[in-house]
Amino acid sequence: MGALARLLNRGHGGLMHFSTNEVSAKEAALILEALPEPRKTTYLHLAAQYADTETEVLILAARLYIWNGDVAAAVDRSACEVEIQLRNFMDHGFSQWNTSPSRCGSPEWLLYPMGKLAEITTNKNGIALASMAEIQPGIETPTHDDYVAGLTFGQWVHLLPKPHAGERNARVVLWNEALEPNLSPYGQNFTNRRRFQGQALAVKDLRNRATHRRPLVKDQNRIQNAHRDCIELLRAINPELGDWFKNQKWIPNVLATSPIPRE
Repeated sequence: MGALARLLNRGHGGLMHFSTNEVSAKEAALILEALPEPRKTTYLHLAAQYADTETEVLILAARLYIWNGDVAAAVDRSACEVEIQLRNFMDHGFSQWNTSPSRCGSPEWLLYPMGKLAEITTNKNGIALASMAEIQPGIETPTHDDYVAGLTFGQWVHLLPKPHAGERNARVVLWNEALEPNLSPYGQNFTNRRRFQGQALAVKDLRNRATHRRPLVKDQNRIQNAHRDCIELLRAINPELGDWFKNQKWIPNVLATSPIPRE
C-alpha cells in the first residue's frame, strides 16, 4: 500500500476525510502548474514527506493546496467575527470616553477626538485616522459609522497599547479608562491589556496570511491557537457570543480534514 493510500485510511472511522472531491493526476498537474514556482515547491516538498510515487506526490500536493483554501476560508470567517466585535467594542468605549463630563466631547470620536484620543488618531505626519478609512463609493457625506466601518482590522489593533508601553502612554490610558471598564466579567477576570492586544494581533496576522492565500498547511498548531484566541477575545467582550463561536468549530472542523497528519 502506498503512502497516499495509507493516508486515505487514516482519520475518523478509518477514513481520511479530504475537503474536496477526488483529484486526478491530470487535474493535480493543472492546479500546480498554475502556481508560482516557490508556492508550488512548498506543496510538493510537503507532499513528498507523506507520499511515495511521483503521481501520489503530485496528487497530495494539489490536495494540500485546495485544502489550504478551505483553511483560509475558516480563518477568515473566524477572524471576521472578532474584527466586528472588536470594532464595536472599541467604538463604544471611545465614544463614552470622549463624551465624559470631564471632556464634553462628541460621540464621533474619530472626527472630533479629545485629549488622548487625539494623540492616537493622528499619525506623526499629522494625518487623521478618519481620512484613512475606506468609504464605500457613492457615499458623499460619510457618517461616523461609515468611518468606523471603513477602518481595517489592523488599524483597530494599532489603537490598542503595545506590550511594552508605559502607564502614561496614550493607548494605555485609554485602555484603562475607556476599554477595560467595558470588558465583560470574564474579560475583567481572565485577560489584561497585553494578552488582549497579543491575541488580537495574532488573529489579525493570521487572517492576513489567509486572505493572501499563503500556505497555512504547516501552521496547524498556530491555527488552532488562533481559534482559542478568537474564543477568548469574544468572551472578553461578550461571553455568550464567545460560547456561540466556540460551538461553531469552523477552524477545528477544517483542521480535522487535513490531508496529512497534524504534527
